[in-house]
Amino acid sequence: MQRILFKVGPFSVYFFGLMTAVGILAGIWLAVREGKRKGLSPEDILDFALYAVIAGLVGARLVFVLFDLEFYLANPVEILRVNEGGLSIHGAILGGTLVALWFCRGRKISFWRLGDIVAPSLALGEAIARVGCDIYGAPTSAPWGILIGAQRYHNIPLYTTVALSAVFAILWLRRRRARYDGEILLRFLALYSVARFIIEYFRVSVSFLGLMTVAQFISLVIIAVALGLMRCRLVRYRPAGR
Repeated sequence: MQRILFKVGPFSVYFFGLMTAVGILAGIWLAVREGKRKGLSPEDILDFALYAVIAGLVGARLVFVLFDLEFYLANPVEILRVNEGGLSIHGAILGGTLVALWFCRGRKISFWRLGDIVAPSLALGEAIARVGCDIYGAPTSAPWGILIGAQRYHNIPLYTTVALSAVFAILWLRRRRARYDGEILLRFLALYSVARFIIEYFRVSVSFLGLMTVAQFISLVIIAVALGLMRCRLVRYRPAGR
């Protein structure tokens, strides 16, 4: 159950919702700053952010619903109850990518350059948002586990926040030395997917084909695609705008 900070009439303000909003705002601020350095106007970044946030939330919810489609077909009203949890980060990435392709085509902006601008913001925003998450992992005896009743559980929000903070630091330090447009974006996709693959071992998740979780399978696919594109982009090297 998500923590409620306070209520305004019939509406509840949840801690996760608040931290997600903080993460989005921090990410937008950082993207505007980086966009100026890379030659994109604040107006372009803000316009894209509006579309990307909407597409990301819709994509995150739809992908989550698809993995439990039988339940949601029987209870369609539950699809709208996002406040009760149920978002897929992979769905958010998919939704954001699709709207980015559409946006860049319409504004005649390089998709790879825009991706390099927003990638550190995605890592930072996710790291902040996860602070408010209340979804914990498998039981553990580790002293850093979160204590619920008499049992400790793996603190998945903490693991994710630490991992994404490290990913953000790597991307931020690398951004001025990128060899080609798209390098920072592809590094983000690969590093995030590696982190998610590892963290999944500490979660309670449904296995995929008895070998790994669905999230781990998707992460492996993203890693393979990202590494392949990194290789192709490097071969076709052209100096990234700075």
